Amino acid sequence: MNMKKISHEINLQRWTQIVEECRNSGQTAASWCAERDINIKTYYYWQRKVCNAVCKELAIADNNVEQSPAFAEVILPGRKTSEIAITISLNNISLQIHNGADDSVISQTLRVLKGI
Repeated sequence: MNMKKISHEINLQRWTQIVEECRNSGQTAASWCAERDINIKTYYYWQRKVCNAVCKELAIADNNVEQSPAFAEVILPGRKTSEIAITISLNNISLQIHNGADDSVISQTLRVLKGI
């Protein structure tokens, strides 16, 4: 590592501590900086540098993660068979209900038959 890079890393560590201390203080950035005689524009510069460094680290870490295809299990609804389960005959009318018929359709049909 060259000297410029080392100097930047040291500054970045110091700025990170300052930004964390300000955020954890419960004060606004302006009041916290005023108490410590820090120019608010300088503080926001440091904050931006810290955020950019963190984003850069996250992007590098994200690129290093090997991504593999993901598969989701698809559960198909049960097959409805076409076998006749019930046959109802009434006054020359024949009604056949197949296995897997919808319960609401069966209920409505029986209500209609009840009225005949």
